[in-house]
Amino acid sequence: MHRFVVLLVLAAASALAERPRLGVVIVIDQLSADSFHARASKVTGGIKRLTTEGYVFWEARYDAAPTITSVGHATLMTGANGEVHGITSNDWIDAETGKPTLSTQDPAWKVLGREPAERDGTAPTWLRAPTLADALKSSDDKALSLSVSAKDRSAILCAGHAGLAVWFDAEKPFFTTSTFYAKELPAFLAPTNDRLAQLLLKGAFAWGLPGGGTTGKSPMLGQRRGDSEPLAEAQALQAPLDTAEVDVALDGVKALGLGKDEIPDLLTISFSGHDRIGHGFGPDSPESLSEYLHIDQEIGRLLTGLDTLVGKGRYVVVLSSDHGVPPVPELSKARGLDAGRVDMKGLRELLDKELDDQLGRQEWFAGGKTPGFTFTAALRAKAQPQVERLRAIARTWPGVLDLLPLGNLTGPEGRLYARGAFVGRSPDLIVLTKPYWTYGAHDKTGHSSPWLYDRSVPLVFFGLNVKKGQGGTADPIDVAPTMSRLLTIPTPAAAQGRSLDEVFR
Repeated sequence: MHRFVVLLVLAAASALAERPRLGVVIVIDQLSADSFHARASKVTGGIKRLTTEGYVFWEARYDAAPTITSVGHATLMTGANGEVHGITSNDWIDAETGKPTLSTQDPAWKVLGREPAERDGTAPTWLRAPTLADALKSSDDKALSLSVSAKDRSAILCAGHAGLAVWFDAEKPFFTTSTFYAKELPAFLAPTNDRLAQLLLKGAFAWGLPGGGTTGKSPMLGQRRGDSEPLAEAQALQAPLDTAEVDVALDGVKALGLGKDEIPDLLTISFSGHDRIGHGFGPDSPESLSEYLHIDQEIGRLLTGLDTLVGKGRYVVVLSSDHGVPPVPELSKARGLDAGRVDMKGLRELLDKELDDQLGRQEWFAGGKTPGFTFTAALRAKAQPQVERLRAIARTWPGVLDLLPLGNLTGPEGRLYARGAFVGRSPDLIVLTKPYWTYGAHDKTGHSSPWLYDRSVPLVFFGLNVKKGQGGTADPIDVAPTMSRLLTIPTPAAAQGRSLDEVFR
């Protein structure tokens, strides 16, 4: 009997010793599964280490639409689709007020270190489901979480309510957080912010500052496109930001003591530059490949740093993406495909004119945000009987396959949008593009569609208790449940996904 008790104690101690001290979620913004596999022979850094030593799925396929940054990050970290977590886009038109709303906008909280801007990302107020970081905190109050990104929305939606989110603020420029998370700037941000300031002064990248200070001209700040990252998409800025994100992550792990005890902690890092370069040059461009290979080296540096700070073999990693991306439409067209750009402004004007002709001149639409249009609240009921007529007209517009009404999302594509929809935030009319057609003409290419190039992303697990191998497919809603099991914590309460058995040793 005594020997049996000793064996039980030893088994329990062994199981405890095998518990990871740190979970790491790595998101490469705008990375399709096809691009990930096509570039496999070119990586030499952290991505190669993850894929050669970890478990690689052929793809993780989002079973919902639209495929957008805020939506994807929320889905990865909650284990749920938009119908549950409530994030339907980077920003949306509020169905009742008609006002545009950022997915992380809440004026009750302020960005630290500067005066408030017109629309700042500050808090996870609109997120309706708990994240992996929230689940971690629910398991033990001593557990710590840090989320780092060059986009406020990516950092905030990964951190949720219980983690600490820090991000690159495009107004200043520096890494910061908001009063939702802290009363003052975390001290571990200072070294990275100092290095960014030196790069700015040396002319490594240009910036518009209030009053025309340093290198920029104040009118540049007027070039806002209605989001929280003016000028942050400059090509020269992306590689320094990749490096800065890893610096912030490693300094944060050290300063906060992540992974220092037997209580699991969480680090999330989202590389935003890959999305910005992709929008600016296309996923098949040399610029996109160069950015990817730089991220590969930075992930390698991150892993090496964690080997030292946490201990090699004492942490677990998952790598994925928030969404994929199609080829540049002109390239697809040159290859003989039916491809192009949907003129969303022209389509909206055509639909508006039709409603004017049928019902009298009015401002029928409060606005349009990818992937569709929102009726003015006071006229919604009056316009609804005309929806089938509007659908017929939209189907004649170049690049449009259908116009899907929010209240009747049926059929294969409609069901995908239904899983990503939330009433009051999703557009009343969703524009379903034909494959290889993109929304608008501002960027080289874009995403948001239900087509596979937008929904299919990579998925790799690595580290303690993860077996080496490859094969199979998954859904990104499976990431949070699987990481929860690896960390031996509760699964986020609203998760719709499953734990991936094939990952475990």
